[in-house]
Amino acid sequence: MNSSAASPKHKITFLTRLAYGSGNLLGSGALGISGTWLLFFYTTFCNLPVVQAALIFSISTYLDVILNPLMGFITDNFYNTKLGQKFGRRRFFILLGIPLMLIYPALWITGMNFFYYLFTYISFEITYTMVMIPYETLAIEMTTDFDERNYLTGFKAMFGKVANFIASALPGIFFTLLGKNSPYSFLATGTVYAAIMILALVLLYTNSWEHPASQVHPEHVDNLFEGFKKLFIDILSTLRIKTFRAHLGMYLFGFGAEWLFTATFTYFIIFVLARPSVMVSELNSMNSILQLASTAIFIVICAKKGFSKPFSLALGVVISSVIAYLVVYFLHIPHLTWLIVGITALFGIGTGGVYYIPWTVYTFMADVDEVVTNRRREGIFSGAMTMVGKLIRATIVFTLGVVLSIFGFKEGATVQPTSAVHAIIGVLIFGVIGLALLGQYFSSKMKLNHYTHKVVLNELERIHSGGKKEDVAPQTKAIIEELTGFKYEECFGNNNVGYQEPKVKVKENGGNQVV
Repeated sequence: MNSSAASPKHKITFLTRLAYGSGNLLGSGALGISGTWLLFFYTTFCNLPVVQAALIFSISTYLDVILNPLMGFITDNFYNTKLGQKFGRRRFFILLGIPLMLIYPALWITGMNFFYYLFTYISFEITYTMVMIPYETLAIEMTTDFDERNYLTGFKAMFGKVANFIASALPGIFFTLLGKNSPYSFLATGTVYAAIMILALVLLYTNSWEHPASQVHPEHVDNLFEGFKKLFIDILSTLRIKTFRAHLGMYLFGFGAEWLFTATFTYFIIFVLARPSVMVSELNSMNSILQLASTAIFIVICAKKGFSKPFSLALGVVISSVIAYLVVYFLHIPHLTWLIVGITALFGIGTGGVYYIPWTVYTFMADVDEVVTNRRREGIFSGAMTMVGKLIRATIVFTLGVVLSIFGFKEGATVQPTSAVHAIIGVLIFGVIGLALLGQYFSSKMKLNHYTHKVVLNELERIHSGGKKEDVAPQTKAIIEELTGFKYEECFGNNNVGYQEPKVKVKENGGNQVV
């Protein structure tokens, strides 16, 4: 099997980078709005108990955990269908997602019951997964060049910050126009952002490409049972790749710290520091602008220094910011708005790297995996990464809801009891800081960088061109073993990693071979 390579007729231009990056207006923006406001919206305007509201996130996400690897498996094999051959195995689902963005405003309607909110959220989560899993693989398919992938994922990360800014500013705009205590402010936000996502996906679909079917090695299974068997064996096998394990630790705990902070921040500003909800929107808007600049800086840093130290530095900034927020509360100085703004600015500088780095590292996982399995499994890795990410996000949100409920959080109230305030503070100390420290630990295990990735690509090309494994250079051998966690002699398919196709039985019959 050949290493992936972009079709020579395609050239990555500035428009290509913009179009690819715009796809993340769905990824970061929709999640940014719902992550910041939906739990608050459910408990304040829909009068759902906090446990029920958190349960909506958790049930939806746990169901989506099954869909994530399934979606990766489907896109990897979608060229076996006529639709895939006509529209693309990845891009077909981006095209399908365009009209389904209209589901998003339905999340923000008041006066419905628990099951309505559960159904609408599940529907959007499924649509989100259906689009984002193939979207994440496109950078891998469009180019093998380290710098070009770095720029594609960099534009993706920067558009994520643009999305965060829009997602932060829109509620503030509608708070001003419709009133901060009006549920229609949220409905208007959801409607406008749905239109933005539709335009972004149209731009992405018309300015992206993927490997043609003729360049993709088909992997067939005989029946549905065998297909699911292949799916789950392949998903679990990703954990056998050493670099991917380190990457997951960075992603889960670094992002986990961010997700928990985002879910808690609204409550912290409104109920702990007793500041108005408009301030949350204003701080998040400023934060997004700073994260955009931060991401641009981290793109350059990572191209020169790799991923490990910059990611640890970014999480260190996050930890420092959380500590500073807590100092503001404990010293009774929340009235100093400029101080809160300054801390938020510091937080924005760090979070640009926390978001950008894991999703950039991801784009190189399939190359390391190919050294081990001799297969291309971009969709499987996208599904695995998104699956575990959503699993921990659901667990974090549900745990937050349970903790707040245990400590007396009152839905619909404008002031919370002291016990609930202390619970919010405890979540920041033990939850956010604890997760960030774990993220720093796993970043120290990451050895993938510009140089080692080039070694991987060169060795793949040498072996696939007929080179002998025994002729490997000692330094190359050491790097391959460090990145994969396997002895060099066990690489290139000489192992039982992933799904193993059934062996074809051959027997002799009068000098003729019979299958």
